[in-house]
This record gives sequence, C-alpha cells and structure tokens, in this order.
Amino acid sequence: MKKKQRSSKRKIKVINIIFWVVLGLVAIYSVIALTSSDDGATTIFGRSAFTVQTDSMAPTFEKGDLIYVETDFVLDEIQIGDVITYQTTIDVDGDGTVEWIYNSHRVIDILEDVNGYFRFYTQGDNNLLADVEPIHESFVVGVWTEKAIKNLGGIIDGLVSFLKSGTGFFIFIVIPCFAFLIYEIIRFVGIMTEYKTQQILGDRVKLQEEALALAKAQLEEEAKLEALEKEKNDN
Repeated sequence: MKKKQRSSKRKIKVINIIFWVVLGLVAIYSVIALTSSDDGATTIFGRSAFTVQTDSMAPTFEKGDLIYVETDFVLDEIQIGDVITYQTTIDVDGDGTVEWIYNSHRVIDILEDVNGYFRFYTQGDNNLLADVEPIHESFVVGVWTEKAIKNLGGIIDGLVSFLKSGTGFFIFIVIPCFAFLIYEIIRFVGIMTEYKTQQILGDRVKLQEEALALAKAQLEEEAKLEALEKEKNDN
C-alpha cells in the first residue's frame, strides 16, 4: 500500500514538473517572439535593444552585436558625436533590394531647417564618406547608450526567426498546449477515478450499516416475541 502511495506521489510530481516546463516554454515564446520585430528591434524587460545589421560602425560595434538605445530622449540634447538610431532604407544583403531597418551612425553635423525641424548628418565610424542624406528628426528613434553585447543580436535574431517559423510555433505552442491538454485529461481521469472509488466505498459502508440495522431490528423483534411467548406460558 505504501509503495503504491509513493508511486502515485512520484507520478504527480513528474506531471507537475511537466506542467511548469510547458508553462515556461510558452512564456519564453511570448517574451521573445512577441516582443521582437523582424527589423532588428527587440524589447528586453522594458529596455530597447537593436541588432546591428552592418559593419559600418566597426570597431565601435559590429554586425550581429546587440546595442542598447535610449528611446526617451530630447532632440535638442542630441550633440555632434552622439550615435543615433534611426529608420532608413538600406540594401543590407547587397542584392539590390532595399528594406526598412534600424540603423545606427554617429552624428557629424546638425542643422535646423526653415520649418524648425532638425536634420542630422551622420557617418559610420567604418565608412570613409558621410551618409548622403541627412536624417529627419521624425526618423530618429533613440540615442545609443554606449552599451553593446558582442554577437548577442545575431543569436536573438536567429532565435526569433526560429520561434516565428512553423517549426518553432509547433514546438513552443502546439506541443506544450497538447501536453497541457493531456495533463488535464490525466488529472481529470484521476479525480473521477478517486471520486468513483470513494462513492463505491461509501455505498458499501452504507449497505453494511443498513444490513446491520436490519439484522439488529430482526433480533430485537425476535427477542420481543420470545419474551411475550414466555410470559404467556408462565401465565
């Protein structure tokens, strides 16, 4: 009996571990896949981070690095020498197709146009020439905090791409949800089995009690009849 109880407790413990693993996988998918975008932007615990797409800023930071950017900034406070992150179109892969990405270059000049808008002239630390077009203030999304993690951006991009693929969705969403469903079915069957067992035991005890009560009543009735018969014979 004790062995069965230990085995049952062990099974429950294993099922609980599986449940928390499933919950953890879904949480990982939600945090990484749903807080990341396909253009290199990532939000990690409320902080904005961007994956470097080219080596134009090497050796300050290189392609695949993850840089932290302050998105709560004041345009007037941006100075020459700051590295800003902005939206622009670049032929990243060199295949002749331009795409919108977040790029980060150093400010080399700042001008204010006749309408009062700032335009930032930029250049990559690894580029011999300045960028052709100035960056309108409306495309600036943040200022680099001078914090970068080597190669982490490339890893995150690869992970995000995998999570957003059909295979990643199947592994991190379909399988965990199916496992959770199986867990709930097993738990429900266990509860129903226990309920039925208790119900059967309860019915058995009730029948036994009723049988004992009936037998007692019969014995009492027989005792009364014997007493009456004896009293009649004595008279």
